[in-house]
Amino acid sequence: MWRIVSILILLFANPAGAKWNNDAEQCFRLIAKGVDPDVRIGYCDRAIKSGELSGVNLGVTYYNRGIAYASLGEREKAIRDFSETIEQQPKNADAYYNRGLANAQLGKTEAAIEDYSESIRLEPKDAEAPYNRGLAYLRTEKYEYAVRDFSEVIRIQPRNAEAHVYRGIARLYQGKEKEADADFQKAFQLNPGLKKKIQPIIDETKAKTKKSSKE
Repeated sequence: MWRIVSILILLFANPAGAKWNNDAEQCFRLIAKGVDPDVRIGYCDRAIKSGELSGVNLGVTYYNRGIAYASLGEREKAIRDFSETIEQQPKNADAYYNRGLANAQLGKTEAAIEDYSESIRLEPKDAEAPYNRGLAYLRTEKYEYAVRDFSEVIRIQPRNAEAHVYRGIARLYQGKEKEADADFQKAFQLNPGLKKKIQPIIDETKAKTKKSSKE
């Protein structure tokens, strides 16, 4: 899920005297209202091209246009805009997180991991970035790192059933079936509805890991 800029960013991070304009305000407000992305992009374009914005305001406008592009599936354009946001706001954890999502969806897993890592460094109490980095580590077969990330998610959100499932899957690939089964049991306890959906994946993973161990 893409992260939308909070109004608090503008209220508390905007320096006195920073320039804002109507197009930038519409670009910002229409994001929250779910208005058609092309309409939002039009406002954002005009605001950026006006040359009146700088700093936080310019960064937020690029960010909101990035969200609009992402919602249209134009991930390369979204990445460029999130990168522009980072240029203006190097400590914007959400921009790194969203760029990580876009990179992951384009199959750029290593770039996504780098973005998630920076988001985690800037916002260590967040659970979404380590969750998604854990998924990226699973895809790249870095199971120890995946277990570490899902464990961090569980520390922050003890009732996150999906984190237990994915940590269990990573542990299966590590050959730790007992610990994995404990994770699956906890996940199904937290969310019984997961069992029907996840059990076939667990069974397939167990069969795959057992076959690999015999080869």
